[in-house]
Amino acid sequence: MKKLAKTVAVIILVAIASTSLFAANANETAVLRLTAYIAEKTTFTTHDDFFVVESNANNFTYTVQESSRTKMLLVTAN
Repeated sequence: MKKLAKTVAVIILVAIASTSLFAANANETAVLRLTAYIAEKTTFTTHDDFFVVESNANNFTYTVQESSRTKMLLVTAN
């Protein structure tokens, strides 16, 4: 019986101590700042009649010139 009483007393003390620890931070504010770098990536894919350009970069322009039987993709860095 003494062992059970000691166990119950320890559980109650731990519960009281942990409750006060969690309540201590209830009114504090924390600021979390995240920074990340997303690398620029550009993919040019050719198909039979067209080009597909997928990019998250905004530092280039491109044009497509067509002649009778060929197409030419011109890419210019800004």
